[in-house]
Amino acid sequence: MKLTFLGTAAAEGMPALWCECPVCAKAKKLGGKELRRRCSYLLDGDTLINFGPDAFWQSIEFDIDLLKIDRIVFTHPHEDHLNPVEFVWRRSPWFSIVKKQLTVIGGRRVFGKLMGYIADGLGETRWENLNLRPVEAHPGERLTDGPLELLPLRANHAPGQDPLIYVFTRGGRSVLVANDTGWLDDEMWKLLEGVKLDAAVIESTGGPGHPEWRDGHMGGDTSIAFRKKLVDMGCLAADAPAIVNHFSHNCMANHDDLEKFFNPHGIEVAYDGMILEL
Repeated sequence: MKLTFLGTAAAEGMPALWCECPVCAKAKKLGGKELRRRCSYLLDGDTLINFGPDAFWQSIEFDIDLLKIDRIVFTHPHEDHLNPVEFVWRRSPWFSIVKKQLTVIGGRRVFGKLMGYIADGLGETRWENLNLRPVEAHPGERLTDGPLELLPLRANHAPGQDPLIYVFTRGGRSVLVANDTGWLDDEMWKLLEGVKLDAAVIESTGGPGHPEWRDGHMGGDTSIAFRKKLVDMGCLAADAPAIVNHFSHNCMANHDDLEKFFNPHGIEVAYDGMILEL
């Protein structure tokens, strides 16, 4: 299993478009790992996790052949993770020549936003005319698409928007991708009992600047506690990769600051282009 981090920022990106804060100023000056696109991932060359406003840039920068993508898995319909206009261009033959069907997996609100935008802009209401196959995901209900198994879990984020995080399993390897969530509720922790993870990707939007954040998003201390709970539950080995991701510039930390904060706790800090191989 190979997970590539295509973007590691929260909604504003980093440096944020309009921001004058010192974190953004330093990011502009240093470049490299300080430059963060909106959060998304490539799993094993055939699965994208989220498809937001930086998708075109990401596909070029990381040499992603979109013709080899079998599915896109969405966490929730916020604009930094779902940019519906990009799916308009799948209308064939009007905008592109599209023969391959693409599976789209997500909560109910993902499909409402996606088709609502397409219907409003094109008057199109048929998934098949976009060569899309919608698969609705529900918390706690495992689903399989090709060789990939998913366990969706309800995220503590965006009430009413059906937000999800996922455990992805393939070839005997499993990774939890948990961005855009605060601390999970007891029911979701219960669903993780007995799940063996080879790695965990944990959000830390608030980072060191807002370490106590717990609802909607997590801060640094909460992210550390999240990893510890996974270890204490037996889901994650103490020496297994734990990686924090989804950073806002409002966390008041650049990459080196994040490493100083998290590394002593056995947690790595994600950056755009980082690759996790399991």
